[in-house]
Amino acid sequence: MAHVPSFPGPPETLSAQSLALHASDGIDSLRVVQRAYACIEKLIGPHHTSNAEEFCPDRTELSALVGLVNEEFQRRIDAADATAQSLRTALSEAGKAKQT
Repeated sequence: MAHVPSFPGPPETLSAQSLALHASDGIDSLRVVQRAYACIEKLIGPHHTSNAEEFCPDRTELSALVGLVNEEFQRRIDAADATAQSLRTALSEAGKAKQT
């Protein structure tokens, strides 16, 4: 899976352009997680019941897999949200600085 890099420094010290780039990277990362989740949905869909010998994980294994995907998805959502909040703060501060 793609990894969202952490901030190179405190979000307050980053430029709006840097924060916007980080937010874009975070969104791309979310797309990777969504594709993985869609793949899981296809694997466990009813159209694969005829291939039971090739694909036979039990409910516990599938539950663990989906749980891990959900945890990673939430982590990436939180990272993108934090980036967006930092971007809003940076833009607000930049706007205030221009007014003075």
